[in-house]
Amino acid sequence: MSAHSRRMFATVVRREQVDLALACHLIAAEAGPETNPVETTRALDALAAETAPLLAARGAATRGSGRGQPAPEAAAEPAADGRGLLAGLDLRVAAETLGESLGDHSGFAGHDSDYDDLRASLLPEVLRRRRGLPILLSVVWVEVARRLGIPAYAVGLPGHVIVAVGTPGENILVDPYSGGRIMSVHDAAARVRAGGTPFTRAHLAPMSPEDLLARILGNIRVLAARTDVPRTRLWAVELSLLLPHHPAALRRERGELRVRLGDFLGGARDLTNFADAVATVEPAASAAARQAAGSARAKLN
Repeated sequence: MSAHSRRMFATVVRREQVDLALACHLIAAEAGPETNPVETTRALDALAAETAPLLAARGAATRGSGRGQPAPEAAAEPAADGRGLLAGLDLRVAAETLGESLGDHSGFAGHDSDYDDLRASLLPEVLRRRRGLPILLSVVWVEVARRLGIPAYAVGLPGHVIVAVGTPGENILVDPYSGGRIMSVHDAAARVRAGGTPFTRAHLAPMSPEDLLARILGNIRVLAARTDVPRTRLWAVELSLLLPHHPAALRRERGELRVRLGDFLGGARDLTNFADAVATVEPAASAAARQAAGSARAKLN
């Protein structure tokens, strides 16, 4: 990624309204030759355009049967960009229609092997391959829903991200990783408990854009550490440090990676900054970081 693109990422993630698709595109730009973010936008626009006729047909059928209930935040009349298609369409039908379009027709879903594939964390690749990790598939769902005027947001369960179609007060849960399967609250609770964590309603709270981006970058860091690809892990750490809030430990991680890759002075500087930041609360970690910084500087002699 160029310095310009990194400055753009830093700007985008600090806006009051984060452009999630652009931020995810800029993350992907780190992994290879830069691509035009317009291509990512067009791909999402095309998915929304493919979904709109299905949504309009479902809406007409629902209104004709008298079953429809206006969804939260739905517009009164259809607009050129697809907004308003939810007028008279209930949330479950909206969720089912998104699943039919994105899951059944377009084939967006996940596979266990995606957890070992960096491409599954890169939005342009997910749009191209129609496969990815749950969090990236959720980004696709949320971005397509937004283009259609459908309220939706990502929900960060422990170890799995799903989508809520609707608002925190009224919604339908779906699992994009399984092609858009409708989930009940009991299903979500069972998944949380299966990981050894007691379930509370707080688990169903909307993820903030910052939390979502931090989790995407965290996934990349974990994969790069497991597969021993330090340069990939380094850029994921560096982008994480550009988020408005980040743990001090990222300074230590970047310092260690810089030293490993031969940037002894830069690594020593990061390790010293980390040591200064945690000296009061983590004296042992601070002392270890100072020692590592000294060892890195010694390699310059």
